[in-house]
Amino acid sequence: SLENGTPGGISFCRSSVIGRRRGNIFYRAEMHTYLGIISSHVLFRIRNASPAFDLKANTGKIWSVATKFPSHILGESKFRISIWTDSSPHPLLLTPHAVSNKWYVSTVCLSPPPPYVCCQQHKVDNVIEVAKAICSVLCFVETKDITDAVKKLRAVSLVKAQVKDTTLIKAALTELSMAISCLICVYSSSFDANFQLSSIPECPSCADISLDSQLSFTVYAAHNIPEAWVNSYKVFSFSCSLTYAGKTICQVKICKNIPVKRSFFFLIDWNEKINFPLRIKALPRETMLTIKLLGVNSASKNTEVLAWACSPLYPKQRLIHGSVLLSMTLYSTLTTTMITPGICSTDTPTSVTLQIDFPETNLEFIKPEPEERRGDLDEPTEDCLKHISRLSQMCSVLLLSEQQKRILWFYRYYCNNQNCSLPLVLGSAPSWDRMTVSEMYAVLRRWRFSNPLEALGLLTFSFPDKDIRRTAVQQIENMSNDELLEYLPQLVQVLKFEWSLESPLVQLLLNRSLQSIQVAHQLYWLLKNAQNEVHFKIWYQKLLAALQFCAGKALNNEFSKEEKLTGILEDIAKKVKAASDAKRKEVLKVELNRLQRFFQEVKFCRLPLNPALVVQGIKADLCSYFTSNAFPLKISFVNANAPSGNINVIFKMGDDLRQDMLVLQIIRVMDSIWLQEGLDMQMIIYRCLSTGKGQGLVQMVPDATTLAKIHRESGLIGPLKENTIKKWFRHHHPLESSYQEAIRNFFYSCAGWCVVTFILGVCDRHNDNIMLTNAGHMFHIDFGRFLGHAQTFGSIKRDRAPFIFTSEMEYFITEGGKSPQRFQEFVELCCRAYNIVRKHSQLFLNLLEMMLHAGLPELNSIQDLKYVYDNLRPQDSDLQATSYFTRKIKESLECFPVKLNNLIHTLVQMSVTGSAKPPAPETVPQEWMMLNAEKSIARATILGFNKKSDPLYLVQVVQTCNVVTFVEKSFDQFSKLHSHLQKQFPSCALPEFPYSWHLPFTDLEHKRVKDLNLYLKQLLSGPRKLANVSTCLALYQKIQEASSGRQSTDHKPGVQLVISYESTRLTIMLKHMRNIRLPDGSAPSAHAEFYLLPDPYEVSQRKTRTAPKSSDPTYNEIVVYDKVTELQGHILKLVVKSKGTFVGAVNIQLCSVQLNEEKWYPLGNSVI
Repeated sequence: SLENGTPGGISFCRSSVIGRRRGNIFYRAEMHTYLGIISSHVLFRIRNASPAFDLKANTGKIWSVATKFPSHILGESKFRISIWTDSSPHPLLLTPHAVSNKWYVSTVCLSPPPPYVCCQQHKVDNVIEVAKAICSVLCFVETKDITDAVKKLRAVSLVKAQVKDTTLIKAALTELSMAISCLICVYSSSFDANFQLSSIPECPSCADISLDSQLSFTVYAAHNIPEAWVNSYKVFSFSCSLTYAGKTICQVKICKNIPVKRSFFFLIDWNEKINFPLRIKALPRETMLTIKLLGVNSASKNTEVLAWACSPLYPKQRLIHGSVLLSMTLYSTLTTTMITPGICSTDTPTSVTLQIDFPETNLEFIKPEPEERRGDLDEPTEDCLKHISRLSQMCSVLLLSEQQKRILWFYRYYCNNQNCSLPLVLGSAPSWDRMTVSEMYAVLRRWRFSNPLEALGLLTFSFPDKDIRRTAVQQIENMSNDELLEYLPQLVQVLKFEWSLESPLVQLLLNRSLQSIQVAHQLYWLLKNAQNEVHFKIWYQKLLAALQFCAGKALNNEFSKEEKLTGILEDIAKKVKAASDAKRKEVLKVELNRLQRFFQEVKFCRLPLNPALVVQGIKADLCSYFTSNAFPLKISFVNANAPSGNINVIFKMGDDLRQDMLVLQIIRVMDSIWLQEGLDMQMIIYRCLSTGKGQGLVQMVPDATTLAKIHRESGLIGPLKENTIKKWFRHHHPLESSYQEAIRNFFYSCAGWCVVTFILGVCDRHNDNIMLTNAGHMFHIDFGRFLGHAQTFGSIKRDRAPFIFTSEMEYFITEGGKSPQRFQEFVELCCRAYNIVRKHSQLFLNLLEMMLHAGLPELNSIQDLKYVYDNLRPQDSDLQATSYFTRKIKESLECFPVKLNNLIHTLVQMSVTGSAKPPAPETVPQEWMMLNAEKSIARATILGFNKKSDPLYLVQVVQTCNVVTFVEKSFDQFSKLHSHLQKQFPSCALPEFPYSWHLPFTDLEHKRVKDLNLYLKQLLSGPRKLANVSTCLALYQKIQEASSGRQSTDHKPGVQLVISYESTRLTIMLKHMRNIRLPDGSAPSAHAEFYLLPDPYEVSQRKTRTAPKSSDPTYNEIVVYDKVTELQGHILKLVVKSKGTFVGAVNIQLCSVQLNEEKWYPLGNSVI
């Protein structure tokens, strides 16, 4: 047996001299080509296949000892040769140089050498079989040189044994040796092989190729064709294309169809030369070559894409050259924008391998120098600069038309961080040729970034250029670790567009992971989850390995514990889901013991949701599962830092939580921006983490319940009632101070979620995925559908409202209509929050664009970006956006299908869980019991009603002391009065209360006025004590409401306007009105009419929409007058009417108005 004597060296390509017997001596010498370090399984595979001591397996008939082994294969390697004899149990050991001129082995063992070994056919077959075995180890690749050498070797074997000339034999064996060594060299350079030749064969002389030459190469063959393809496809062809930045530069389709042939293995040998009509110097450095393998189906005759492979033209600084092997990906679609170096697998191929022969060349990429070419460019006009500014509001280069790109690029030297963004300017370049790239570098060099976040747009797939990406990373380096953490999901996604593990972005993330446990922890789980992306699995595995190398032993131990924890939870979830209904609880109880044993072993473990949360066990009695289809687990962990408090987590199986992660991340960024602007929206944003394909962890918010449960507590028609939310909070907050705090929390959080769910187009909204905390915070859960991808019934969308804001929410905010101005404040808050987010439209569109290739089902196209752009409306002014969002609030408020949807969900849940729970006990507001019962009422009459979300009835109260007051009461308040009287006076015969809930869009208010007047008359004409109690409970509350409610101190009617004037355009926004009434005291259905005086031709009238039956209507409508040359001498007349009836008016001298400020103007009772 012969072994390589170099430390660490092992065998790969076996060669042996013949064995002979002389009397009692048997000797065999094997020689193995040294390849460096190779995995042990290859060694065992070769050695076990042909052991030296096995005469049947190892015939010893490969090369004659007379053959001179090429020095480039064996070099100065030393070999240990063992020779066994019958006379001794110990071998004779020899260690000659492989290429020594003195063949000591021959002298000792084989003198004289046996002649004409290869002249026997069966010995030639053995040589060929070994060559075939070598090719099979190298992924069944058989190069043309190997095929030709094998043919020559077979031809040599036909020479008669009497011929003494061994020249042909030597030549054939040498040629085969050279072909195999070349294949080994090509294989080890094409893939991540852990071996290589000890000395690289000399390269052929360079071809006559220059930068002015056209790109050309030869597609030789596709190796290792599956046998199933041979049977299913008649002929095969391929197509080639060059792509850059998601666009196809040039495509050549080869129509040469050829069948599969069989040599050592199945292969398709086109041996076709490809010429691209492009000069090499015109190709950008980051150009990608893509080749698709096509097959004509024998049955359908259709041409199908069977596999694809791609490679960068400049894998390193040098143009790709020589023979290259590419691993082909089978049966998967490939979009142009996904063609990046990250999908180029260099792992050992397991399927079809493509062989391409490029010309030998030493051409290197020459980086263009920055160069400005302004030419005779004129200074842009003011209109042109305004146009550039408008184009910058498109925020993403993907949303620009070709014409808009041409305009931006034409005026590129007049764009700056004040009127445009750098990604838009560079993304508008017409091409990526050397001249254009040099100008892009010039723009890049002089640009001054206003914010590091602006550079995020340069990391998308639209910018593969290494220098541009390096500049972007230099800007991002200015972020703190906490800031970087907010955008880490996007940065992990754009890693797939990097060109190497040494790229600046990779280095930045690894460096920050060394500085911050939070960054390292989140980066670990993001990379772990990203490995589920099929095309980029190997790329992210390498990145994860780099992170773990940097993390150190202690942190890796933490990662291991967290992985083990999620693995146990996954197993438990699978078993609970698979169990029958009767045994499911028992299965959970048994399986929870595994978690107990886990914590006994590790003591402590950090939760993957947040490394700051350290847990030391579980509360088994508090663990359970939910009864939805996937049966998610509820696990109650013991907090190691506060043992008295538990951390409740949901483990979900079967749901892709990556989309939830993205939505919650963007909402978190919005909330951060609001806080920076001094606006606390009281947002509750829970944590969510995808820990694997279709699984993950979700944080549970304590003291929270679904709106559906609250509706069920109010009975069968709870979702249709206006007071459901108000009653629930009143039940949980008997003290007025805590109740008002709950209103405040709901007020802000509801506004915040209205804005974020509208911008992101969150769908599938119903009362089961809206939650309320006892403290008043509202928040949404379950973001499986967003960006407007609503479920449909036929052609009808299930989500009909822009977002969820119902009349019961308004009812709670306005305290049942007692504080109608709160609705105006709510609208103002929503619009303010909306406008703050709109200022950062480019940031949010960049974040979404960076996730376009994350494999999310509902974020994968430009149309998805366009949806968010249309909702953000960055092209609008703040006044225009305020008017727009106000309309959306009103649309949501008036959308009755939302209530029907909630009712359906409530009924479904009731059918699943059984009968509805009894409603919570009604509590009478405390202030009703604090009034002086000595005062009594002579009569109470309803004069009219005010319809907003819930009717408010105007009641004239006449006391026995002849004091007359007017109060507004809702139907719900009358109902509570009746309920309280029934409890307080069960023996009294009370008049029948006119209970009747009404469907929206049916006008029953007039009937209710009649019924309620009858009820009040019968009530007050009854026993005296009832009149007194009714006074103290309901009707005499004028003073109380004024003191406890947030009523305006100004009871005079007024109108709020914002007036602005720019160039010759006068813009008036009508925001709100207050305290307006008809002559009979009822609420009007008011609209406003504007007139710009003087108006000799009577053409200045403008009208707003009508606000139905409201004393405090909200409009936020804009009225515009063009060609107003000056404000001096103009008067704005505003008249408020209700169905032709005059309500109020005001005249405003425009020359004295403070522009762009909100101001209340009093309404007079006549027109001047």
